[in-house]
Amino acid sequence: MNEDSVRNLYPKALIIDDEIDTCLLLGMLLKKFGISSVIAHNLADGFAMLMTEKPLIIFLDNDLPDGRGIEYIEQIKKQIPTSKLVMMTAMSSLSKQALNLGADGFIEKPLDIHKIERILHQ
Repeated sequence: MNEDSVRNLYPKALIIDDEIDTCLLLGMLLKKFGISSVIAHNLADGFAMLMTEKPLIIFLDNDLPDGRGIEYIEQIKKQIPTSKLVMMTAMSSLSKQALNLGADGFIEKPLDIHKIERILHQ
């Protein structure tokens, strides 16, 4: 799948992460694929953006100022079932749990650009 195909699949992404560096890195990589992104630094803002932005892909951090992202996977998937949700965390032990709760992908921090590209091409 080429960059144009990825752009057509995911024209908009929502990044829910309180780490500014992570948001900037991920946003720049998505831009390379022609995917616009919006950023929320906590769950409350992320949930507000779900309905206004209607992202087709969501990158969700686990350790956020107002809660653990993993506890909201099912709720997010119910709100926007057609969105692809990718869990991001330094805790690789959460991978199986996140996927069982409905996450479509899992990326361990620090972020690996090649893993992100593979997820976008799935």
